[in-house]
Amino acid sequence: MINKTILLLMITLKCGIAQDLDQITFESIFSEQEKAAMGADKLSEAEKAKVRDYIIEFYLRGYEKGKAEASTVAVQPQSYTPAPPSPEVIESKIDGDFDGWDGETIVKLFNGQIWQQTEYYYHYNYSFMPNVVIYKSGIGYKMKVDGIDKAIGVKRIK
Repeated sequence: MINKTILLLMITLKCGIAQDLDQITFESIFSEQEKAAMGADKLSEAEKAKVRDYIIEFYLRGYEKGKAEASTVAVQPQSYTPAPPSPEVIESKIDGDFDGWDGETIVKLFNGQIWQQTEYYYHYNYSFMPNVVIYKSGIGYKMKVDGIDKAIGVKRIK
């Protein structure tokens, strides 16, 4: 029992836990309801001391395990790979029919990119494979479609 207490004290000091082990009592660990539920009134002082020591040891093992797991997680490399930056200006054609802007229009280009309208604007204008110019505007992009005077905010989805 004495060796266990010395070991707990050494672990406690190593972990940097500020509380002195002597200040942790059986009564401070459990609430009155918990003590009543476990029948603590039937335990001797020596049994209470053993339960107290076990709880402290269990806590310290969990603390050390958590520290060890946290250190292994922290050193693992992130799997995030940023998308390649989009060019400042993209010139292409719409792959197929274009019926204008409906507020959520998705546009597939000949170069394989897919863009979605982010700025609300409604304008019907049918055209087949119109030319488009996409350019950086602030933190987003605008798409100018041949035959429509207004450039509309878009985001690249593929």
